[in-house]
Amino acid sequence: MRGKEESADMREAEEEIVWEETLGMLKDAEQQFNSSIKTFKHPETYAYLAKVHARLDQPGQTIKDYQDGLERFPDDITLMIGLARTYERLNQMDESVATYKQVAKTKANDIESIACIATDYFYDDQPEVALSYYRRIMQMGITTPELFMNVGLCCFYSQHFDIAIACIERAHQEMEKEIAADVWYNTGQIALNIGDVKMATRCFRLALTCDADHAESLTNLGVIMMKQDKWEQARSLFYSAVAKAPHQFEPHFNLALLCEQSPFDQFDIKLVFRMEFIRKLVTS
Repeated sequence: MRGKEESADMREAEEEIVWEETLGMLKDAEQQFNSSIKTFKHPETYAYLAKVHARLDQPGQTIKDYQDGLERFPDDITLMIGLARTYERLNQMDESVATYKQVAKTKANDIESIACIATDYFYDDQPEVALSYYRRIMQMGITTPELFMNVGLCCFYSQHFDIAIACIERAHQEMEKEIAADVWYNTGQIALNIGDVKMATRCFRLALTCDADHAESLTNLGVIMMKQDKWEQARSLFYSAVAKAPHQFEPHFNLALLCEQSPFDQFDIKLVFRMEFIRKLVTS
C-alpha cells in the first residue's frame, strides 16, 4: 500500500509541474523537473524538461536533455522523436533523419518517422524511394489528402503520370480548408512542370484565395508575371511575399533579380535586396 501511495503522490506532483509549464512558469517548472529527475528518473520527465528548455529558447540544452534521457532509456520513442524534431527545427536535417531512422528501427509502424524519411528522400531527388515509404503508410490504413498529394508528387516525378493524376484528384476531393492552399500550390507546381502556365497561374491564385498569406504562391505568381514583362505586378507580389515570409530566400532573390532586369528601379533598391539575400544565405 505504501508503494501505491508514493506512486500516487509522485503523479500528483508531476501534474502540478506540468500545470506550472502550461501557465508559463517556466523557471519554476525547470527547477521542479530537475528535482524530479534526481528523485526518480522517468522518460516523460526528461521529455517535459526538454520542452521547457525549448520554450526558453535553449535548443542546445533541449538536445542535451533528450540525449541524457536516451542514455538512461535508449529505446524510448518519445525521446527519440523529440530529439529528431529539435534537430529539424535547427535545420540539422542529417541528424534529424538519422534519428527518425532509429525510431523506425525501434517501432516499424511509427507514421511520423516513416513520413519524414520519405520527405527526405523526395527532396534528395529520389522520388521512387520516397514512394515506397508513402505506400507503406497507405498500407497501414492512412488515407489523408496530404498523403495522396505526396504520393501524387512522387508518382509524377517518377513518371507514373496516370497514378499521379488519380492521387492528386483524390487529394482535391478530400482536402479541407486548412490544407487547401498547399494542395493548390502543389498542383500549380505540376502544371508548371508540364508547361501549362495558364493553369499554374489559376492554381496559385486559388491557393491565395484559400490562404492570403501563402508566400510560396505569391513568389511563383511573381515569377510568372516577371516572365511576362509585367514588372509592376511582379514587384508587388514579391514585396507581399517578403512581408509575409521574411525567412524565405526565394522572394528576396527574385525581387533582386527583378530590380536588376527592370529599367525602372533605382540602384539603391537593388543593392538593399542583394545584401539582404546574401545575408540570409550566410546565416542559413
